[in-house]
Parts: sequence; structure tokens; C-alpha cells
Amino acid sequence: MKVRLIVFSLFLLILPLFAPSANADTVLGPDLSTFAVLGGTPLVSFAGGNDTINGNVGVSPAASITIAGTTIFTLTGTQHAGDATAGMAQAGLTNALTILGGLASVGTSQSSLNNVGLNPGVYNIGAADLTGTLTLTNTFNVTHPTWVFIGSSLTSSGKVVMAPGLFDAANAGVYWDIGSSATLSGVMLGNILASTSITTTGVTDTCGRLLASTGDVTLAGDNTISNTCLASTSGLSGGLTVTTGGGGKVVLSGGGVPPTSVNVPEPGTFALLLAGLLPLGLLTLRKLQAGC
Repeated sequence: MKVRLIVFSLFLLILPLFAPSANADTVLGPDLSTFAVLGGTPLVSFAGGNDTINGNVGVSPAASITIAGTTIFTLTGTQHAGDATAGMAQAGLTNALTILGGLASVGTSQSSLNNVGLNPGVYNIGAADLTGTLTLTNTFNVTHPTWVFIGSSLTSSGKVVMAPGLFDAANAGVYWDIGSSATLSGVMLGNILASTSITTTGVTDTCGRLLASTGDVTLAGDNTISNTCLASTSGLSGGLTVTTGGGGKVVLSGGGVPPTSVNVPEPGTFALLLAGLLPLGLLTLRKLQAGC
């Protein structure tokens, strides 16, 4: 019986080894990054014009993607209307919005985006109205350069461009975390993550994504959206490293962004493991003690 007690004790000692270890991921994650356009409800609508989309198009939890008869629609990707793939992408979007929103505390206030050049960093932009040209620069040669713009809303009819010869552009990340809705025309760059909806009246975002959480995505006019480009095959979804270590926390680091810890609700994998195995272990221990 002593041998059994020793074996059981060893089991308790090695149990922590089954706890999840820290791992690194990207902000968008694999389920979301394949999409160029993603909406929530009631639908994703291509309302007319000439639309070219490179990447998947999806909607969830709604299940309606409509393409007007007057639309010239070119899609290099797959439509996912209310299926499991779109559902997992929406879960990834919720996670990404939480992660990016956690950076507001380290952000710099930026009252205007018009006709300025900005180095990698986090910028709190409020209710932003871009009518001029925003140039993304990297004068300090930051590796994996990252720009995070956190705003309550976004209206853009101007241009967002990279400075010529931008250092390490291939590994860059550009994220727009918008607390409500975005209305876009002109030339955008990067990944637009809106908590509610996105409406375009003719926008070109040749390296990024339009991702709406709870509302719809409506594309009117001529639109070009691509989740990959020559400068960045990841569609500017690089930059930040997201390191998870359990306990509902992740640490964001790299790309000119100060290391920041963010709470992200997640199932307590190790806690669930213990909850399931501990009663079994105690029962086994009692039986062993009774047999001694």
C-alpha cells in the first residue's frame, strides 16, 4: 500500500506540469486573419459599384451576405455566412478588441491625424476625422513597427500612407480600434476593428481588413480591400507579440509599444483540470488509506 501512496504523491507533484505554458500569438490570430471583410448583424452588404476583395468575406451571428445586381464583385477568397468559420473569426475579433483597448492607458493623445507623420506607438485619437494625409514613419528604425490608433469613432476621407522605404515594413502592424462605427472613403491602411459597424463610400485599403463586431458592414461605391500586399504578406497584422501565460492575462510587447499587461477573460484550463481531477484524487487517496 505504501507503494501506491508514493505513486499517488508523485502524481500530485507532476500535475502542475500539465498547466498551460506561455505562448506567443498575434493580435488577430489565425481564425480572424484570413478575413478581409467581417460583419456581425444584420448583414454584410455590397450595395453597388466595383468591389475587389482579396481574402475571406464573412458575417456572424447573422447569416446574410448580399451583393447588389449592379455590383461588379471580384472575390479572391470564400464567403462565410453564419457558419462556424465566421463564428470563430468573430470570437477572434472580440479578443482583438479587448487586447487593443487595453493599450489605451499607455497611449499618447493625438488630436489631429491630418498632414502629420507618426512613428510607431499607441495613439488615442478620440472622435477622429481624417481629411488630409497621415504618414506612418519609422525614423528610429524600430523592428516590427506597430501603430495602434484607439478612437471612439472614425470618419476618413483622406489618405493613410507609409513613408517611402519604411524600415521593416514586412513585419509591421497597423490597427484601428474604433469604439463605435467607422465611415470610410479615400485611401486607408491597416486593420479597421470597429465595435459596431463599418460603412464605405469608396475606399481603398490594399493592405488591411474591415472588421465589424456587432453591426453590419456596408460597402457602397468602388472598394478595394486586401488582407495581404507586397509590402506585408500578413496585411499589416504583425508588429505586436501577444504572450499568454494563463490566469486571464496577456502581455503585449514589441514594435515600439511599451510592454503592457491586459486582462482577457478565458477559460481557466488548469483550474478546470484541477476541479475534475482533485475529487477523483481524494477518493483514490481515501481508498488507499482504507486499505492500509
